[in-house]
Amino acid sequence: MAQKPREMHPGMHVEDIRAVLRKKWGTLRALSIHLGRNPNAVTQTLSTPGYSVPVELAIAEELGMSPHEVWPARFHPDGTPVSLRVDRTPTAAIAVDHRRKEVAA
Repeated sequence: MAQKPREMHPGMHVEDIRAVLRKKWGTLRALSIHLGRNPNAVTQTLSTPGYSVPVELAIAEELGMSPHEVWPARFHPDGTPVSLRVDRTPTAAIAVDHRRKEVAA
């Protein structure tokens, strides 16, 4: 019988995070303003990984958890953010058109 691959813990569900924050702050907007950010910063951070690492850290602190516990896919166990940048290394040589003429100004 084949063994199931170990699944990574998905972290907290976004609606659970919102519920805890709303109980504490009333609205997500109130927390965003308290943090000195755009009024939609918390909402954007919850729905867009990497939108604002400082806000992600503040949300985890508000929940009384480490960032890795809240978002295992966004943070390493030591609390450093996971890089969400895509490696843009070209896999093939880029052709250069030497026949292109310079435009005179």
